[in-house]
Amino acid sequence: MSWIERIKSNITPTRKASIPEGVWTKCDSCGQVLYRAELERNLEVCPKCDHHMRMTARNRLHSLLDEGSLVELGSELEPKDVLKFRDSKKYKDRLASAQKETGEKDALVVMKGTLYGMPVVAAAFEFAFMGGSMGSVVGARFVACR
Repeated sequence: MSWIERIKSNITPTRKASIPEGVWTKCDSCGQVLYRAELERNLEVCPKCDHHMRMTARNRLHSLLDEGSLVELGSELEPKDVLKFRDSKKYKDRLASAQKETGEKDALVVMKGTLYGMPVVAAAFEFAFMGGSMGSVVGARFVACR
């Protein structure tokens, strides 16, 4: 047995602590590892370099409007593929994939609530939903804003 094998046989590997997925994230700008809950409390702004990370449409509206006053408009509307559209992928499949990834039914989230006590209706696009693609549901939700 060589000297390196003797040393290696005496080394016992340590058990890695299991860290649940999504607890930590890395800043896209400065590379700092950040605690996810702290980042959410700071409205997706890196506390080290002030870089603004991408925020979901739903989180943006929740942070903008007064707590407890939110009512979603048009949430009952669901997109349909009446044209049976297909390019490199079926629209129906693309839609199901976007819904699964984002948890949204379509690209626009509309909420009624108050902003510092004043009644408002606010809408935000979810870019992660097929790049903010505008289908019939987006139009119907805009109409619901009135």
